[in-house]
Amino acid sequence: MTDTQLPPAPPPPSSRQRWLLPAAGLTLVLAALLAIGALRRSDTPRPAPAPAGPAAPAPPPVLAETTGEEGHLTIGVVSLDRVAADTLELRLAVTYTAAAGSPALDISQRFSADGPDRGTLAEVYLADLSHEHKFFVLRDGQNAPLGSRDVTPLAAGERRILWARYPAPGEEDLEVVVHVPHADPLPNVPVGQRPTNTP
Repeated sequence: MTDTQLPPAPPPPSSRQRWLLPAAGLTLVLAALLAIGALRRSDTPRPAPAPAGPAAPAPPPVLAETTGEEGHLTIGVVSLDRVAADTLELRLAVTYTAAAGSPALDISQRFSADGPDRGTLAEVYLADLSHEHKFFVLRDGQNAPLGSRDVTPLAAGERRILWARYPAPGEEDLEVVVHVPHADPLPNVPVGQRPTNTP
């Protein structure tokens, strides 16, 4: 019988080799877990961005409009309503249409003379269509115009509402002409009826 020689047994692993194999396995497992997590995150739908805040409400439409002689001030009638049997209330929208960065526009004397009427619509008046009757701003016991008083300059692009009260024309006058200083008249402005709350 021949002796079969077996190859020599490998030397026992060193302490360094003992921990290399498990460390490599652990590294592979961690890399696989990270890759799976990244795939899941990319598949997860992201929430849609929150919509921007509510849009600013559109300005109310105007019944008639003109441009001041300055060329960059638009004046529109927002409303002209009977607030009592003998009283009308006029609301004007004034818009400074100059380019952004332009100096502010002083409107304190634009619709009135200087002095006690400063910042009011004292120089704005109404007329019937035949121009037989003119209706000037109503005044209180101290002779101050009834309406808004605004002396703050208008910034470029700004729109502001100014108002005043006038004697009402007769019931037969369904339209009037609004005369604004330093601008073309606003003809055929309808006289409305402000809704009243009934109990």
